[in-house]
Amino acid sequence: MFRYRFSYGLLLFAALFFCIFFKEYLSFFTFLFLLLLPLIPLLFLLAAVRKTTVSLETDCSAVKKETDFCSYIVLKNTSLFPVAGAGIQISFENTLSGYKKEETLFVPVNSKTEQRVEYRMRSQYCGRIRVKLTKVTYYDFLGIFSMHKTLSAQAELFVTPGIYPIDIEIDRTTAAEAESSVYSKEKPGDDPSEIFDIRPYRSGDRLRSIHWKLSSKLDELMVKEFSLPTDSEVLLLVELLAPDMETANALIETFASLSQFLIENGIHHRIEWYDIKSSHTENAAVEEEEDLAVLLHSVLSSGYYSDEPYALKCRENMDKAHCAHVIYITGGLTGELSSFFGGMEGEKATVLYAGGLKSENDTQLAESLKTMHANVVEIVPDTIQECLSGITI
Repeated sequence: MFRYRFSYGLLLFAALFFCIFFKEYLSFFTFLFLLLLPLIPLLFLLAAVRKTTVSLETDCSAVKKETDFCSYIVLKNTSLFPVAGAGIQISFENTLSGYKKEETLFVPVNSKTEQRVEYRMRSQYCGRIRVKLTKVTYYDFLGIFSMHKTLSAQAELFVTPGIYPIDIEIDRTTAAEAESSVYSKEKPGDDPSEIFDIRPYRSGDRLRSIHWKLSSKLDELMVKEFSLPTDSEVLLLVELLAPDMETANALIETFASLSQFLIENGIHHRIEWYDIKSSHTENAAVEEEEDLAVLLHSVLSSGYYSDEPYALKCRENMDKAHCAHVIYITGGLTGELSSFFGGMEGEKATVLYAGGLKSENDTQLAESLKTMHANVVEIVPDTIQECLSGITI
C-alpha cells in the first residue's frame, strides 16, 4: 500500500509542478482532477464497508491428526459497491501445545454477494484448535485509503489422538479386589447410585439428571448431582509432564488407547489429570466410549507442562481412593515417584513412561521403582501399540 501512496504523491507533485510553471487551464484542471480523484473510490469504500460483514465457519468439530481440515471465511456484502481488496488476519492456535500461527489473507469483495473463502489447515499433534479472525482491513481501488475493523469471530475443533488396538492381559483376580464404594464428600461426580446434591437447573445440564418429582412440587426444574466414587478397579493417573509436544502427544495417545481397551473389556476405571490452565486436578469415571470422548475434549483443552509433576503432588491431597491397579502415565520421571509408590499399600502399580529412557538418571529411577514392585514400561512415540502389547492389568 505504501508504494501506491508514494506513486500517487509523486504524480500529484508532478501535477502541482506542471500547474505552477505552465499557467494554463489544462495544467490547473489536471492538478484539480488528480487532487479529487481519490475521493471517488473513498466514497465507494465507505459505502461498501458499512454493509460488509465477516464471519467464520468450520466443516467439522473433530479431525484426526495429520488430516486436512477447512475453515471458511464468509464475506457478505449487501451494498452496490465492491471492495478492491480485504486483508483478513487469521490466527491458528493449538491450546494443548501452545503453538500459534498467524497470517493475512487478501481477497476481493464483490458487490451484492456472499463469498466463502476456504482456509485449509492441518495439525501434526492432537489438541484443541482455536481459529480466530482478529482484524480486517479494507482497501480502495487506488490503494490509497484503508479502513480497519476489529473482529471477534472464532471457531474451535479438536484434533483427536490416535487410539490403537492393543493386546493386554487382564488379571481378573486383582480386579475382583476392588469392590468397595467410597464417595467424595467434596466434589460431585457421575455415579447415579448415590446422590451428592440437588440444585436448580442450569443451562447444559442433562435431561436425565432432572428430579421430576421435586421439580413438580417446587414448580422449578431441579437437578440431581450424582456422587463421585473414589474407588475403581483401575486408576489412570495422567501426568501431562513432557519436555516437548511429541512426548505429550504420545502420552495422550497411550492413555486414550488404554482407556478404550478397558471400556471394551468392561473394566470400570477412573482418569485423573492436572489442568495447568485452571490449576486444579480433574477426575472422571469412564464406563463407555461417550465418557472417553467427553473426557478427551477436556484433556485436549488443558496444556502440557515441563517443570513439576502436578498431578502426582495433587494426588496426595485428594480423597484417598481404593483401586486395584494404579497406572501412572507420564512423559517425565521425577523423584516424587519413589515416595508416591513407596506409600502405596496393596495396590498394583504400573508406570508408562512416554518418550523413552533418555538419561542415566531415568534408568536408575526406573530400576528403583521396580524394587518397589512398580512395573515400568517404556513407551516410544510412533510404536505405542507395540509397547503396550503384553503388559498385564
